[in-house]
Amino acid sequence: MSDIFAIIAANIKKSLMLTAVIDGLVKILGPIATLSKERRELKDASLRAISIALDETCLYYRDLDRGRERSFEREDQLVKYWSAAAISMRHFDENLAAMCSHKSEFWINPDNYDVERAGELGIALDNVRVAYRSLLNPRAGFSSMRR
Repeated sequence: MSDIFAIIAANIKKSLMLTAVIDGLVKILGPIATLSKERRELKDASLRAISIALDETCLYYRDLDRGRERSFEREDQLVKYWSAAAISMRHFDENLAAMCSHKSEFWINPDNYDVERAGELGIALDNVRVAYRSLLNPRAGFSSMRR
């Protein structure tokens, strides 16, 4: 009979240890899930910043192509959009962050750049859009913009 009690006591002890382990895991997994959610939200905000910079740049080029005058005010705004994208993207893709930073520098004085130089730096809009889309959806790979 004492063997049965010993077995029962051992099973209870194992059960209590398992419960303690499970409780510990639950306590750890909660913060991990929260961090994962926060990281996704930060990545979404970074992608949104690049999307805005890309869209505003494409809209500016569209307006120029339609004969609108060059706007230093809009170019100043593009500097800010690309800088914001570079800052937020640095946590996820250093190469894309560098591209955004170079785009910001480009818009500070675009007259110092030509199409070839932009291509050499990898900051043509096609290049940035491809890098952006690869983070947005790794299976996508299309673009249709310039510079």
